Amino acid sequence: MGSLALSVALALAGGMAATEAQAQSATVQVDIAPQPLSEALLQLAEQTRLQILFAPDIVAGKAAPALRGSYTADQALAALLKGSGLQYRRDGDRYLLTAGGADVLEAVTVIGMAERRSMTENTGSYTTRITSIASKTEQSFREIPQSVSVVTRQQMEDQNITDVRQAMLAVPGITYNGVDFYSRGFAITSMQLDGGAPLALGSYNYDPQQQMAFYDRIEVMRGASGLLGGVGDPGGIINLVRKKPLSQNQLKVSLGAGSWDDFRSEIDASGKLSENGKLRARGVFSYQNSGSYIDHRSTERPALYGVLEADLGPDTLVTLGGSYSQINNDGAPPTLPRFSNGADLGLSRSANLSQPWAYDDTDRWEVFGQLEHRFRNGWIAKLNATHTDQKTDRIWNYTSGSVDPVTYKGLTWGAGRANSENKQDMVDANLSGAFDLLGRTHEFVVGADWQRVRSDWANSNLAINYKEPVDAFNPGAWNPSMTDADFNYSAHYGPWGQEQVGGYAMLRLHPTDRLSVVAGARVSRYEFSQLIRTKRGAAAWQLFQDAQFKESTEITPYGGLIYDLNDKWSVYGSYSAIYKPQPLVMQGPLPGSSLPPIKGKSFEAGIKGELFDGAANATLSLFNVERTGTAVLDPTYESSSNAYDGNCCYTAQGKVISRGVDVEFGGEIATGWQMSAGYTFNTTKDKSTSSVYSSVTPKHLFKLATAYRLPGDWMKWTVGGSMLIQSATYVSGTAKDASGAFAPFDFSQGGYAILNAMVRYQITPHWNMTLNVNNLTDRVYYQQVGTLNGNNVYGAPRNAMLTLRGTF
Repeated sequence: MGSLALSVALALAGGMAATEAQAQSATVQVDIAPQPLSEALLQLAEQTRLQILFAPDIVAGKAAPALRGSYTADQALAALLKGSGLQYRRDGDRYLLTAGGADVLEAVTVIGMAERRSMTENTGSYTTRITSIASKTEQSFREIPQSVSVVTRQQMEDQNITDVRQAMLAVPGITYNGVDFYSRGFAITSMQLDGGAPLALGSYNYDPQQQMAFYDRIEVMRGASGLLGGVGDPGGIINLVRKKPLSQNQLKVSLGAGSWDDFRSEIDASGKLSENGKLRARGVFSYQNSGSYIDHRSTERPALYGVLEADLGPDTLVTLGGSYSQINNDGAPPTLPRFSNGADLGLSRSANLSQPWAYDDTDRWEVFGQLEHRFRNGWIAKLNATHTDQKTDRIWNYTSGSVDPVTYKGLTWGAGRANSENKQDMVDANLSGAFDLLGRTHEFVVGADWQRVRSDWANSNLAINYKEPVDAFNPGAWNPSMTDADFNYSAHYGPWGQEQVGGYAMLRLHPTDRLSVVAGARVSRYEFSQLIRTKRGAAAWQLFQDAQFKESTEITPYGGLIYDLNDKWSVYGSYSAIYKPQPLVMQGPLPGSSLPPIKGKSFEAGIKGELFDGAANATLSLFNVERTGTAVLDPTYESSSNAYDGNCCYTAQGKVISRGVDVEFGGEIATGWQMSAGYTFNTTKDKSTSSVYSSVTPKHLFKLATAYRLPGDWMKWTVGGSMLIQSATYVSGTAKDASGAFAPFDFSQGGYAILNAMVRYQITPHWNMTLNVNNLTDRVYYQQVGTLNGNNVYGAPRNAMLTLRGTF
């Protein structure tokens, strides 16, 4: 367990031990796969509700056999230790592992079971052996018949990752277009928090910018995820795992300074509030004040997180917490245009065609609660609830149009103001456990979740928009009047809302010791509503639209097979599905009615391995994703388009296919050498047009992150870095041809490689200093490709950050 001198496997969610009488006589269902002995003992402690103490060095390099069925604690422990050369003895309500008759009770450190099995903090690892993203229960990567990636706390610190966008860019197979995260050519629209009900990323005004200082790790499962994610595209699902209180006192501090006056600080304190350790707390405060390589742009980000954990008796754990954060941006984000013939303007990377008086300020609140109860038969009941509230106040400034390559004219100023709010409620309840059937032990999970999104958005545009010309190469100042009388058009979208409720179940059967069969299904209901009002100048508000939509009950199936080739490698295959309602895409005749939902499904097959005694995970997968029912224009009717009040007229004829290969590795490849690497080959095709479907998805994508602690006299030094290599991407649009007419055009970004470096020095046992240098070669590229009118955004030039961290 990383730097811990001794390890203690402790059953029960809150770290309570069973009584000696129960330990001697009770029989429980045990289900442990072949794996390293240390991990098997941790699982046994949880499943038998026992406290097992052992030193890491006496179990290092030893393996445990598979163990399934009904056992007393003594029988199960004896079976796991058979052939290991280790013995055990009981000391009150604890089991003590010995080697050669020596006890292991010096300076024991106790850590709660939930922390030990899944947390990545203080492990120093680039992987985790346990994840809950696929089934609401803790599983190893080999038990999940889909591709799963993780970015751990250690990797986030090594790469200086501070928000969810940066974390997602470190995940193999994931791309970002400035608005959405993409996996296998499709937007990811669902995010779990601690494995709970899905947070809707695709809803109005919700911008995922979570502070990673609050989280232990981020997990991503690629492919369709309708079983747990509900509505959405078949790209995948994200799970953010919050930091939780530790049973021992810990204080972490960090101070950082970097390019463009980027200053950051963080304090993270955790420990027990009661002498017996049944009440624990953790608090995190972070603050960032940063300039930017972009003109007229700076950011201030204060954030606070707190969580309280309590053992309500030996079987029940309750968790309560919340967070508050601000993101105050001065200046508008850059949205550089192009020449009208599609050529690049060649502006500097610092160029920003806006004014310094623009701003957008966001306040975020989140409260959450969790309840976990472990029954005497080993079954576990969980309740997970979260409420989020995000408010944004914004005055933005931009240019409209494209630049004539001869006259350099064509751009005009524009500005507006907006206020928005997005509230989301997520509740999930489930029951999971093992049962015996036909002489074998199997697992089952059943649950229900509820998601409600309520959003409100009001915006206004200036009457003088698009009248004042702009010189793209010397924009100068523009200071229009911004009183209420200066805005000639306003729109109010809200209340906007969607609500989905679903029930799900998953059965995992073990017909043989090597074969696992997974079958599951979700039943969902979906509702959508939207009210739109508009007004001109000082006139009264007028009702524009009052839309109500309900989708009939939908069933989404899930299935998989896993076959263990040996105790290290497994082959697997899976089928998963998802659906996506289209309430604002209409079929004729006008005013139209909503198209049937888009249906998505994913087939995947591959091989997974646990290497180096479980210290690393490896995956090779082949995938085929299909999405049907995509809207295409219906030539029978005249078309109209408004992304907010409905589009008409369409027909559901489109079929989209995404195929490819994922290769991934994560973990420790040698003593002191951590690595996370992934390569994805992906092609997408829109069958209705015989063209590429997702042109922002590169055909080739390679990501690497690594850190190596030098040996011997150099052991205080750690060197590493990361790499991103991707092939060309583009966005289709129109541009002027030689005759001056507009014709189809691709706005492209060629393939590029970004190299980042890291070096860390351990000053004392408690303090270390890390230097990160990003874009080491100072590569010039567009991290976001737009159109003639804008949304072309440069990637950051070479930059550096020096961070001092302390742990006590």
